[in-house]
Amino acid sequence: MSKLLAVDHRALFRSAPAALLALDTDLVIVEVSDAYLATTLRRREDLLGQPVFTAFPENPDAASDGVARLTASLDRVRREGVTDVMPVQKYDIALPGGGFEVRYWAPVNAPVFAADGRLSLFLHRVDDVTEYIRALDEGPVERLVDELRVRTVQMESEVFARRQAQERNVTLQAVVDALDTAVLACDPTGRPVLRNHAVRDLVGDLLDGRPAGDWPDQLRLPLTRALSGEPVRDAEVVLHLPGVPRRILRVHAHPLTGQSGLAAVVALRDVTGRSLAARLQEGELEVIHLIARGEPLHPVMRAIGESGGWTATEFWTVDDVTGALCLDAYWPEPPALCTELPERAWRAAAALWTTDPRTGAALVVPVPAGPKPLGVLVCRSDSADVPAELRTAVVTGIGARLGELLERRRAERLAAELDRTRDEYIALVGHELRTPLTSIQSYTDLMLDDPALDDEQREALEVMRRNTGRLRGIVMRLLDVAGMRWGHIELHRSATDLTEVVREAAAGRAHLMTDAPEPVIVSGDRERLREVVHELLDNAVTWAVPGTTIEVAVRAGERAGLIAVSNTGEPIPAGERGRLFDLFFRGEAARHQGVPGNGLGLTVARAIIEQHGGTLTVSETGETRTTFTVRLPARPPTLL
Repeated sequence: MSKLLAVDHRALFRSAPAALLALDTDLVIVEVSDAYLATTLRRREDLLGQPVFTAFPENPDAASDGVARLTASLDRVRREGVTDVMPVQKYDIALPGGGFEVRYWAPVNAPVFAADGRLSLFLHRVDDVTEYIRALDEGPVERLVDELRVRTVQMESEVFARRQAQERNVTLQAVVDALDTAVLACDPTGRPVLRNHAVRDLVGDLLDGRPAGDWPDQLRLPLTRALSGEPVRDAEVVLHLPGVPRRILRVHAHPLTGQSGLAAVVALRDVTGRSLAARLQEGELEVIHLIARGEPLHPVMRAIGESGGWTATEFWTVDDVTGALCLDAYWPEPPALCTELPERAWRAAAALWTTDPRTGAALVVPVPAGPKPLGVLVCRSDSADVPAELRTAVVTGIGARLGELLERRRAERLAAELDRTRDEYIALVGHELRTPLTSIQSYTDLMLDDPALDDEQREALEVMRRNTGRLRGIVMRLLDVAGMRWGHIELHRSATDLTEVVREAAAGRAHLMTDAPEPVIVSGDRERLREVVHELLDNAVTWAVPGTTIEVAVRAGERAGLIAVSNTGEPIPAGERGRLFDLFFRGEAARHQGVPGNGLGLTVARAIIEQHGGTLTVSETGETRTTFTVRLPARPPTLL
C-alpha cells in the first residue's frame, strides 16, 4: 500500500509508451508524454500551457480540414462523454527550421472525469501512420498492411474495452445515485472511487479523496475491517463532526474481490429520526411511570436527559410564598442558579430555544403552557444542532406530562389543605359546642330534680335533655372523626380475634347468619373494632329487605384478616356510592323515607379502620347484594 501511494503519476504519464496529450476543457495542453514529443518533434516547454491549435497550427499551403475534424471529435467527447476514434487524418507538422512535414495520424480522443462525474480533461492519443499511407501510394504494402492490421486490431480492442468500461461506470453511477442509502466503493487504500449523491447529502465532501486512515473514527473501523476481508453488518455509529449535524448511522461494509481497483463497498443509512423517535417514546413512557409511582423529580429529570441526549436538565417551580421561581430538581449536577432563561419562558408563557457559543443551547418549556405556568423545564445541550423533532417532543410530550404532575401536586395539596381545614373546623366547633351542651344538660338534670314541676314542664325538660344528649353525641362523634384522621386518638392495640369481635357484636340480633369458622388474629383496638362491626350491622339491618338474612363472614386471607357484612336490598345508586363515607352524607332514600341518622357512622367506621392500617370498601353498584368489606393487616403468629 505504501508503494502505491509513492507513485509519481506525472512521471508515469510522461513515460507511457504511447503518444499522449492531456487537454483541459478549454483545449489547453496541460501534459504531454515523451513519446508524443518524439513523434511531433517538439519540446515539452514549447507545448505546456499552449492552446492545442496554437501549438500545432494548420499548414496554410495545404488543403486540410484537420482542425475542424479534431474540434468536432472533441465536441462529441464533451457532449456524450464517450471515447471517439477518428479516421486517419492528414495533419502536417511544422518543422523547427521552418516549413511543414506531411504527416498522417490515427487519433483517439477520450474523456477524463472528476470524482463528481464532471468532465475535467481530454486525453488525445495519436499513432503516426505516415509510412503506411506512403506505402499505399508507392508500392508493395504487404508487410506494412500486416503491421497496421495488428495495430488496428489492438487499438480497436483497447477502444472497445474503454468504451465498455465507461458505459458500465455510467450505468453503475446512475443506479447508485437512485438509492436513498449512501454508497461508497473504495480502492485498497480506502479512497472512494465511486459514490452516489446520498453520500454528499449525508457527510458533504468530508470523505473525498481520503484514505481509510483519514476517515472519522466512527467510520474508519468498519471500513478497515472490510478492507481486511471481514464483512461488517448492521453496525450502529453516532457521527458528530464539525459543521455536520449529529447523525445515527447504520453501517454495512463488505470486501470486494475480483474487481479491478476496488477493495470494499460501504453503505450508510441515516436512522437518526427513527432512533430518536424510539428513544423519545421510551423516555416519555419512563417519565409517565415515574410520575405515576410518585417518584421524586430527580429520576424524572434523569429520564428526560438521557432519553433526549441532553447534557443537563432542570425543573423550576413557583414558590407558594414569594411567587418567584425556585429550582426544584436537576440532573446530573447542581447548575449555576441563573433564573434569566426560566423567567423569560415563564413570563412569556411560551417555549424558548436559545443558542450561545459559550454555554451551548437550551430549550426552556413552561409547564403547563398557559397564562399562568406552574413551572419551567430547562433542557441544555452542548451543541446547537438539536433536531427539531426532539424539541417538539419535549414541548408537546414530556412538558405536558410534567404539567399533569404539577396539576396533581396542586390538587393533592389543596385536598390535604381542605381536609386539614375541615377537621380543624370540626374540632374547633366541637370543642366550642361541647362546653355549653354539658352545661345545658347539667342544668336540665337539676331542674328535673325539682318536685314542684308539673307534668307539662317535666315533659318539656325531658325533650330538652334528650335532644341535648343527641346533639352532644353528634359533637363527640365529630371530634372522634377529626381525632382519628389526624392520629390524635390513641388506639389500645392488642392481639384481637376478629371472630370473637363479630360474635360479640352480633349477639342477640335476629336474621343474622355468621360464618366465622376459625380465629383470625390482628393487632387492633378491640373496642374500636367492635364499634365498626356494630355500625356495619346497624347499616345492614336498616337497608335490608324485611325478613331477609344478613350475612357476616370472617376469613383469614394472605397477610390480612377480612370481615364482610352483606344484605339484600335496594342497590346503592351509582351517583351516591363514592360519597358513602363522606361527613354528614345521607342518601336520597334516607332523607325521603325518614331513616334516622346523622351521616357520621360510616365516616367514623372508615376512620377507625384506616387508623389500623386497613381498608373499608363497598361492593360495586348493580350487584344483588350490598357488601361492606373490612381488611386489616394480619398479626404474625410469632407476635401472639
